[in-house]
Amino acid sequence: MRYKEFNSNKVLEDCISLFWKNGYGSSSIKDIVEKTHVNRFSLYQEFENKDGILLAALTLYRKRYSDPRFLILTAAGPLYDTLVKFYAAFLDETDAHVPGCFVVYIASEKADTDPLIKAQLDSYLEELESKFQDLLSRHKIEGRRQKAIIKRLTGLFCNSACYCVIQSPAERISYIENSLKLILNE
Repeated sequence: MRYKEFNSNKVLEDCISLFWKNGYGSSSIKDIVEKTHVNRFSLYQEFENKDGILLAALTLYRKRYSDPRFLILTAAGPLYDTLVKFYAAFLDETDAHVPGCFVVYIASEKADTDPLIKAQLDSYLEELESKFQDLLSRHKIEGRRQKAIIKRLTGLFCNSACYCVIQSPAERISYIENSLKLILNE
């Protein structure tokens, strides 16, 4: 039996960076081998194929990056401030990756043609909407108003996760703050 000579999570981190920089469709297995310094056979042995790498990368991203940020929505504090902090966490450039959300970014490329990616996105957005629902309920926003706000907050999340790449950091925060004021005051 041959032992694995690489760290799977490190490989996936490198793949997240590669896919985020070049897009999934524009990243070949050769690119992955060059980026990770792991041979093709070992990658296939561990992940089966390029799609397996992507699915594992999405799982790692959710665990390492999204889950801690989703916890922001469970913190006590004013609703507006909590939401600004949550959105800003995804737009922070000090992270190892570009600002935005890798799940939304990949879904924008593949969800229309790949049922597994569509299912990943649906699951992700359902989790996000559940967190928004809990937050709004704690702040006594219920019923149809709550449902409408959740849909708008989710839409803002998807928009800001992609739109942020063409904005400066100050413009990103201004966009989020202004959008949240509109959403919460409707």
